[in-house]
Amino acid sequence: MPSRSARAYADSSVQTSVSAAEPGDLIVLIYERIFDHLKVAKRALENGEYGVEPFTKAHDLIQQGLLAALNPDVGGEVALNLGAIYEWSLREIINARVSKSPEKVDEVINVLSPLYEAWVSLAPKELVVGLAAPDPSMNQTSQASSY
Repeated sequence: MPSRSARAYADSSVQTSVSAAEPGDLIVLIYERIFDHLKVAKRALENGEYGVEPFTKAHDLIQQGLLAALNPDVGGEVALNLGAIYEWSLREIINARVSKSPEKVDEVINVLSPLYEAWVSLAPKELVVGLAAPDPSMNQTSQASSY
């Protein structure tokens, strides 16, 4: 178990990178956190658990991070199309929870992955070195206590 000082350092490191990030970089970070939470939620379902917390966090990040960032006045049809995808994702996350379906979680990840890849390609290259598209088959064990 990490010490309190190690957790505080990690938290301050994340806060520093978020406050110094450009808007496109923040979108990339939001996508990454969504994928992390969806993977944890999927594993919970596979283990016969409900995964309430990771589902809720992924849902909130889509709603309050991605959907809230859209501006149809500036983004026009692209913003409207992204909005439709994000709304669909929100519904599918709820459906995955209700039906306890890891496959529905994979569907959300598979639909959002190309959008994530597009944002990574738009973000400054030096800030996203080492980032790769999320692989739903990877068995990542990252369980963060916050978004």
